[in-house]
Amino acid sequence: MPPGDASVRQLAFDFAANITDGVSLWREQRQEALRRLGIELGFPVGANCEIELKSGLVLRGRLFLREEDFFPVARRDSAMLRIDDVDFSIAEIASCIRID
Repeated sequence: MPPGDASVRQLAFDFAANITDGVSLWREQRQEALRRLGIELGFPVGANCEIELKSGLVLRGRLFLREEDFFPVARRDSAMLRIDDVDFSIAEIASCIRID
């Protein structure tokens, strides 16, 4: 077959061309999934909050799910949250106030 035959063209993947778009899209989708999970759990994930733990410790800052998996799946009884460097379970929370 001649080298220019269209039926034998080799496909080429240009991975470098759209790498930032793909990574950015993945990050946006992951953040949205984490936000929805926070809503399902009943907490304002991503917002500034004041959390009082049953131990009496009061934490102020941006609330995050402590989910480090690529595909976050958490249930209310097993979800871990985080403010700054402090991780805690939902069961440890006495109160949660969103600070706008």
